[in-house]
Amino acid sequence: MNNTLSVTPRILVVEDDDNLHALIVKVVRRAGYDAVSAYSGEEALVILRDPGQRVDWLLTDIRLGGAVDGWVVGSEFSLANPLRPIIFMSGVEEDSQARAASNSIFLRKPVDPHELVRTFKSLTANSPD
Repeated sequence: MNNTLSVTPRILVVEDDDNLHALIVKVVRRAGYDAVSAYSGEEALVILRDPGQRVDWLLTDIRLGGAVDGWVVGSEFSLANPLRPIIFMSGVEEDSQARAASNSIFLRKPVDPHELVRTFKSLTANSPD
């Protein structure tokens, strides 16, 4: 996979809370981006490893149910997309400093939809295309 973004960025949303997941996907789509959904880290890894799936940006909760957390999902995304940013979310303050990747963004939960849109617009403005 190359490191250039397509016309409409496709964002993988990884969030295990159904209501928050639905809200984030709605915000992503209303902002003009394409959303792909995963409700667990395991499901996100399946999507990221599928050569038929295109994922331009990753937006993931750090603390997910199951054995695979957001840090693992972020690492997998970075392997294939080392220059692309990852947006991590968490309601736990220590997570913001724990293992932040060099090109990552941290959003504190509950996530403000306006802040999320501003983050997407900033990423769009700073994309290499």
